[in-house]
Amino acid sequence: MRKLPEGQVDVLFASYGGGHVTMLRPVAQALIREGISVGFLGLTTAQADLERHGLDYFGFAELEGADSAAVQAWGREFAGPEVSDSPVPYHESVAYHGLNFRDQVALWGATQARTHYATHGRQGFLPVQTMETLLTQLKPRLVVATNSPRAEKALFIAARNLGIPALCLVDLFAIQEVKWIAQPAYASRICVLNQQIADFFVANGCKPETVVITGNPAFDTLSAPHTQAAGRALRTERGFGDDDKVILWASNVEPDRHPFTGTAGDPTLPRRVEAELRDIVATEPGWHLVVRYHPSENVEFVPQANVVQSTRKENLHALVNAVDAVVVIASTVGLEAHLAGKPVVSIDMSVFTNDAPYSRMGISRGVNALDDLRGTLRAALASSGNAIPSGSGVACRAVADQIKSLLSEARYDGTRLHARRTN
Repeated sequence: MRKLPEGQVDVLFASYGGGHVTMLRPVAQALIREGISVGFLGLTTAQADLERHGLDYFGFAELEGADSAAVQAWGREFAGPEVSDSPVPYHESVAYHGLNFRDQVALWGATQARTHYATHGRQGFLPVQTMETLLTQLKPRLVVATNSPRAEKALFIAARNLGIPALCLVDLFAIQEVKWIAQPAYASRICVLNQQIADFFVANGCKPETVVITGNPAFDTLSAPHTQAAGRALRTERGFGDDDKVILWASNVEPDRHPFTGTAGDPTLPRRVEAELRDIVATEPGWHLVVRYHPSENVEFVPQANVVQSTRKENLHALVNAVDAVVVIASTVGLEAHLAGKPVVSIDMSVFTNDAPYSRMGISRGVNALDDLRGTLRAALASSGNAIPSGSGVACRAVADQIKSLLSEARYDGTRLHARRTN
């Protein structure tokens, strides 16, 4: 249900969609079961996931000032015309753009704000003022978000400004994000995937006592027996035989420019990869392609023999277990497939390749030219992977324990929140 919490909450969660909301949602649900009050700011495509799982949430449209005439006018201007099949409700997109731009106008004035937007678009948003207003209203004892930029980054800055403890849950490698997460007092606790990433954060300036290895809750059930059984059932339901070779193409958006480095990107890359994969399965007997678009992509699927679409309603972890190989550019699905024991092929031609260095870390076979994709896929399909054991709920419990530890250290004095220092 879409609603703003009434009164103070123990923990305020915030997340964009894709793999980020799937990290936080199970943790929020676990805390609710333990009687801890939770608010959830669902950003853009995260709202559909929260709706499907019956978790109360709110968006930018529910924030203070979202319905003002100026915010609505700016929002409609920068959100553009309404798209009927967009995964983000239009009123939410209007509020998101309008409130973000309002903060920029407050900082620089309308002329400079427009110049900034013309250069950076929504990648330049950082609504600290809006997040401070929200925190003042809800007075959470703790803030929990991920390593995403823009609204989540602004929430951490606002929490620091108001003296509210915060926990940052990192999805993968955070090659770019470490630049701001390592800033002093950015978060009270930083939860990461493994020791290699923990060492990377400490090497980049994070205090060792703030970095904790918890794993990623989104990956908890990847190789669990019930997930593997669901994968077998899905394979049968789709009509794939035991001898068929099923390839999953997990697409993601490729921007004109990298949001952090400014490196030029190729927005046509995802569709060129898909076209090459369609050509491959059309000429390889017994090969099938499953296309899974990213929640942020607005792509019309074109039917073809031996090519089917997987929608967001289909369980992703079951799907990963149903296929024989996975192709990604930089999608989190690449790591998920690796953890589930599936061979992965990465298209190492993206502005995000250095951010998700799958081939460099031995997670995938890298492809630097689409002409090499067929041969690399053949090699991948001929290999056999081994699932990395992931006990159900292990990372979720570990993150929840860190949250409860921070809650036990926090005290509320009626106007500001503080964490008792332990060092």
